[in-house]
Amino acid sequence: MMKKVWQLLLPLLLTGCASLVGSSEETVYIDSNPVAYYAIIDRDGNMIATGQTPQSVVLKKSDGSYFGKREYTLTLKQEGYYSTMMPLEYRFSHWYTFGNIIFFGVPGWFIVDPFSGGMYTFKEERIHTILRPCPPGPFNHMCS
Repeated sequence: MMKKVWQLLLPLLLTGCASLVGSSEETVYIDSNPVAYYAIIDRDGNMIATGQTPQSVVLKKSDGSYFGKREYTLTLKQEGYYSTMMPLEYRFSHWYTFGNIIFFGVPGWFIVDPFSGGMYTFKEERIHTILRPCPPGPFNHMCS
């Protein structure tokens, strides 16, 4: 009887809850007021995605290395408005933090989830930005 219980529990103990329940990718919804802003998402200076707001973008959370979360920057531009630039920030997934506690998932905390990216989730899945118009006149050169 005890052997069967261990056979059922062993796979759970050797996996990561965040990797099982979560994903290595996440969708981020970008919106702006006014709409139709030019949006650029880059990673280390390389353009990952472009388009106009509103739009949804699927981003990988890990580069496959140990604790290798990917860092992204969102830039919104529109003629006649100030540009906005912001990092897309992460937090630890609740499945990583609490799910591994429930199943005593030490391999999940230190092996599986740090490689898969399942341990991370974006702080904001929906980003809504209100952009300021540029002032008329001689200071307009400061706008994008």
